[in-house]
Amino acid sequence: MAGSHKIEPEVHNGVSTLDEPSAAWGWHNIGRGPIQIAGWISVAFLLGMNFGNHRGHVETIWLCSIAALIAIGLLIQLFQPKLSQVRTVTGHNKPVGHEEPHWTYDQLTLTGTHANLTDSQLRAQNVDPKMVKRELN
Repeated sequence: MAGSHKIEPEVHNGVSTLDEPSAAWGWHNIGRGPIQIAGWISVAFLLGMNFGNHRGHVETIWLCSIAALIAIGLLIQLFQPKLSQVRTVTGHNKPVGHEEPHWTYDQLTLTGTHANLTDSQLRAQNVDPKMVKRELN
């Protein structure tokens, strides 16, 4: 055969070109800075378009509304935590040797943390307190 049509995968910043063909040259590594700069320039441009030859206020309402939506999106992006901060506070950070209780079994059998529930807490779980055998200490 004259040639092969098999595509050889390349990996750029952990993204394969088989998954995303634009991984080598695309938008995969754009940071927050360029987005913030372009967004605020867009807001200024939209607000600057209010000074023109239009007589009605329909254009003004639309321009200000779109500029406000972009500004709110930029502020949300600016103040959201970085991904590394979000990943460090998870339910997976458990001490060595930690064994997770079997919560469903404990709830059904009223053992573990469910052993010392008050009558009102039992009623909240649709359990009749009269039906529960309790040992008096």
